[in-house]
Amino acid sequence: MIQVNEKEVYRYLGYRNQIPDASILAQIQSCMEQMQQCTPKFVMKEFDLKQCGEDLYFSSVHIHSKDLSKNLKGCEKIVCLATTLGIVPDRLIARANIQNKAQSVILQALGCAMIEAYTDLINEQIKADAQQRGYRCRPRYSCGYGDCALAHQRDFIRILDMPKTIGVTLTQGDLMVPYKSVTAMIGLTREVNQDLVGSCQQCEKTDCMYRKVVKV
Repeated sequence: MIQVNEKEVYRYLGYRNQIPDASILAQIQSCMEQMQQCTPKFVMKEFDLKQCGEDLYFSSVHIHSKDLSKNLKGCEKIVCLATTLGIVPDRLIARANIQNKAQSVILQALGCAMIEAYTDLINEQIKADAQQRGYRCRPRYSCGYGDCALAHQRDFIRILDMPKTIGVTLTQGDLMVPYKSVTAMIGLTREVNQDLVGSCQQCEKTDCMYRKVVKV
């Protein structure tokens, strides 16, 4: 069972720091019970990383990205990670789209919160393993963030063999199916850097309604 912070569900629903009314809370609880049918899976591989300015090379992959290069500065290795909740959320959302539009929106938000929570869990395992080997992890970074092209999802599909390992494929527009799936790159460095921030704080889209608020 994936433990989800309910405040994250509220954030994806657009409530930010507000709490939904009783009827919405009841629907959220109902959707949570339905989503426990999910079968989350992950696959990951670690590669040596070579960086030349804004060009990054690992495995058979070449990525040109100023933003990702900044994130991975000083890293010797990179972990490529893919996670998914499986097909259950897609089926529940498709059914709700026909029967109950409001529930469909809640299922979408809950699915987003659940896949992030599951990815956070795997990320923590990666951090613990890296620490034992003398590495620190950079914040994970996904294709489609900043100037890192979404088309690099194709590289993940190939090097992680995602259709076979976790049952994830791509649409012609490079979106993953099942839709509640995530790919991410996590840099491993031996450098001590206290200025690392998460993806929301790296993103230049400061007016995003889903942006996480960092308490100071």
